Amino acid sequence: MSEYLAQLNQDRIKDKNKKKTKTKSGITQPDTKITDVEFMIIGFIAMSSDACDWIGLDLLLFHMIDLITSGILGLWCLMRLRQFPTTRFGGTLLIELIPGLGDLSPTWTIFIFSLYVKQKGLAQLTK
Repeated sequence: MSEYLAQLNQDRIKDKNKKKTKTKSGITQPDTKITDVEFMIIGFIAMSSDACDWIGLDLLLFHMIDLITSGILGLWCLMRLRQFPTTRFGGTLLIELIPGLGDLSPTWTIFIFSLYVKQKGLAQLTK
């Protein structure tokens, strides 16, 4: 009988330890750690595209700069983040393709900044 109680107590301790480890992992971190230098390079690409919008170069080239930027940032998101922020990316591309609004708003820079904030955990973004 005492062996049975000892085994039962050990099982209870194991169950308590399992419950404790499950509650500690409330916030999950992404699989890849993206460095600040990488964000600076991608941010430079986004700011360059937005600067071309501001000076009107993008309208002269029929939005080719925005399409190339969307390709670069889309591939980067797929390769490095291992998940694609579809809603934010689609909204950004849609705003960039609207004449006038896309030329004035720095949407690619805001997109990269929002990814940076989410990656670094500086603000809790709701899903």
